[in-house]
Amino acid sequence: MRRASATMAKLAFLGAGNMGRGMIRNLLRCGHDVAVYNRTPGKARSLADAGAHLYETPRQAVAGVSVILSMLMDDAASRACWSGLQGVLSAELEPNVLGIECSSLSREWIIELARLGRGRITFVDCPVAGRPDAAAAGELKIFAGGLAEDIERARAVLEAFATSVTHFGPLGSGVTFKLIYNMLGASQIAAVAEALYACDRLDIDIAAAGRAFSEGNTASPHVVRHVAWMTGRNHPDPPQFRGEGRIKDLVYARDLLKTVGVSSLTGEAALELFKRMRTAGLADENDSRVFDALRLAQAMRNQTS
Repeated sequence: MRRASATMAKLAFLGAGNMGRGMIRNLLRCGHDVAVYNRTPGKARSLADAGAHLYETPRQAVAGVSVILSMLMDDAASRACWSGLQGVLSAELEPNVLGIECSSLSREWIIELARLGRGRITFVDCPVAGRPDAAAAGELKIFAGGLAEDIERARAVLEAFATSVTHFGPLGSGVTFKLIYNMLGASQIAAVAEALYACDRLDIDIAAAGRAFSEGNTASPHVVRHVAWMTGRNHPDPPQFRGEGRIKDLVYARDLLKTVGVSSLTGEAALELFKRMRTAGLADENDSRVFDALRLAQAMRNQTS
């Protein structure tokens, strides 16, 4: 159970998806006054029963608040909420508003967003690590970028739904690290899917193989979790992390690395595997279904040979 914050704040939260809902509920439990905007209003209705105030536009939601948090899918969704016709930047804002962007976005957009809000909003980028169950439990980890004093100001709010806040450097550092972090995670998932598929094709029992991968030096939290989903065919529904989200993060990471002349062979390979989920019509399913995408691709090859 989260304890009430010593400093209650009037907040706006943009995005009440699978992650955002858990984060909002923890903010409410800590005593914060939370205004919520979600593009699909129906997904946010249950939050009203918990004490949140629901609004039809970001512009309406940010009236009178001191802190604005955002947890959205991608650059396009973030851009619409912050700088769209009914976005945050079209509103009359309180002085010294703190903007906390928790989404996994491109570094390029974070820097542009801060430029657009300069003089009106102080931004920090604070993407989160963890899935919806961690968001609901208040056990997310924060990768933060921005001035130290701004991160400390944000910390009182972030601690409502996170167990740690790691400050990586100036604005953009948090999302930079998060993209590399997600690239590593996606590469692990793609690799274990490919390993299980290889076992399957070579007549090795994948349940036994999965246990061995999970109990040996190949194990990681990602491997253990995804092996269970892949071999048990019990993929989470609703998805905890969609294949389309993996593709988005890997593309953002690839494009960011290109700006400094770096390429990631493992990241590129993972991207190609997750794109097979899109080809198979599985991109909106849990990322563990990349294993099924490999099987479907083989079945299609068999049909055409």
